[in-house]
Amino acid sequence: MIKLRNILYAVTGIPVFIILIWFFAIPDNLLKDKIEDSISRSGKIKITASITGLRKGLFFNVYADRLDLKIDKTPALRITDISVRINPLFLLKKQFAVSIKGKIGTGNINGSFKLPGQGNMKIDKVEIDALPYMTSIDIKSNGFISANLDLKDDTMHVIFEIPDLNIQDSIIMIPFINSFHRVQGALSLKGNTIKVESIGLEGEKGYARIKGEITNGSMNLILELMPSADELEPVESMLIGKYQISPGYYVIPIKGSVLKF
Repeated sequence: MIKLRNILYAVTGIPVFIILIWFFAIPDNLLKDKIEDSISRSGKIKITASITGLRKGLFFNVYADRLDLKIDKTPALRITDISVRINPLFLLKKQFAVSIKGKIGTGNINGSFKLPGQGNMKIDKVEIDALPYMTSIDIKSNGFISANLDLKDDTMHVIFEIPDLNIQDSIIMIPFINSFHRVQGALSLKGNTIKVESIGLEGEKGYARIKGEITNGSMNLILELMPSADELEPVESMLIGKYQISPGYYVIPIKGSVLKF
């Protein structure tokens, strides 16, 4: 009976001991530094993380007011109202595995990461103007973006959709760009290179597709343009005429500087 009672004491005491370690032996600043460092070492992408208002909760839950991410010193993302669940089993393997929820603007994010090097995040109906990275590209627009981001080793792969795009101005010179209102595409980010696998744009004046790369802020892209001829103004038809490959199909190079790395 005494042996059984001792076993029960030990079993019930272990969780209490772990909770005491969590609250008193791990300072908030140490935990903050560990999370920031784990994010910043996520593969070869030059990500810098900064956390504001971090505090611990019960059972390896962490809360924070704000997480700011920079890609090679360029502001990229700000997540607020953050709740994180740390998986303690991975700490024994000297790995850092978390699930995260939060908000970008009024939109929601939900993801899980095993850092450094692996993770997935879903973004649901986030305002474009709530993404600092878009401002750095000098695209003035509004609308709501939903996306799926996959991080593996040194590459982040992004699939996204904007069903209600409204572009006011853009440094990327695309003919009748303001007429495109639906966008969907896929791209990847590795180091200082953004590989645009395919970005499709649809609008009342036709369809377009962008492919190519942006390396160190320098664009090497092509725009495939398939306009509706009866929707074009005479001046628009004249401007794209020299890029015609076949009836109704145009290929336009897009080169120049777009980002500051």
